Amino acid sequence: MDVRLRLREEHLDPRLPLLGFRDDDLFDLLTRIPAVGSDPADVARLNQLAAELVDHLDAPGQVFTKDDAEHPLGQGLLPLLALLATADDVVRWLRGREVPDEIVWRSLSDLGQQVWVHRLTFGQFGLHTQGWLQTAWSGRLFWLGRLPHELVLADGEWVDSLHIPQSGPLTAQVVDDSLAQAEGFFARHFPDRLPVRRQCASWLLDPELAAALPGSNIAAFAERFELTGEGWDGDADAVFFTWRHRGPYELDRLPRRTRLERVVAERLAAGGHWRVCTGILSPHG
Repeated sequence: MDVRLRLREEHLDPRLPLLGFRDDDLFDLLTRIPAVGSDPADVARLNQLAAELVDHLDAPGQVFTKDDAEHPLGQGLLPLLALLATADDVVRWLRGREVPDEIVWRSLSDLGQQVWVHRLTFGQFGLHTQGWLQTAWSGRLFWLGRLPHELVLADGEWVDSLHIPQSGPLTAQVVDDSLAQAEGFFARHFPDRLPVRRQCASWLLDPELAAALPGSNIAAFAERFELTGEGWDGDADAVFFTWRHRGPYELDRLPRRTRLERVVAERLAAGGHWRVCTGILSPHG
């Protein structure tokens, strides 16, 4: 595979809007590709990454290394370009399962969204969530309405693992709609992998959060799940998903404009912590 052919502007033009790129990020992306394409070491690594991503279609596994995250032209640039160059491979594989193009491209459009999230977090072009994006590029993550659904093989059984992106209100109606879509989706396109249960692992399922936000959409969503295990430290998740901040932070400088921001900040200020909890969707969820 020669990724340079797949990264030509005329090849990318019709795909970039489908992959969710915003104008600012498009400019930065397209101005960096020629420089990468003229560096033999970058091209060799890109070809290797692209080949490994294709090999991991339907076989999730870690492709990117810590070294891949660093590049003088932008954090995560090589993983970003490798994902971009292999989008068509994912599309072809999912079409083989007769997954509608609308769902395919919606699922892959998280690439552009994650580049935008990087800009919101660090104030510059790049990508730092390439590990997460590998899930979509493995052909096992599907945006069905409001929620992404990930097919996970756990102890020999298929599980529908739900994720909760920041993409609008988490109302009961949109959650019900997404769950209903998933029923028909997996039956039609993955009859050999019907999930035996639905689950979710998120700091939004921390019972302390629901208790602090009575009557909220978050609390109503959490009530759908029966928690298992004790969970694990979720402070970093809470800070990132509430304020788009990675790494050390000064609590006093975090904004408290919304009810959620105030609840999260006040608990941390009081010496408390947030937990990532795993829940199984109840039969009536």
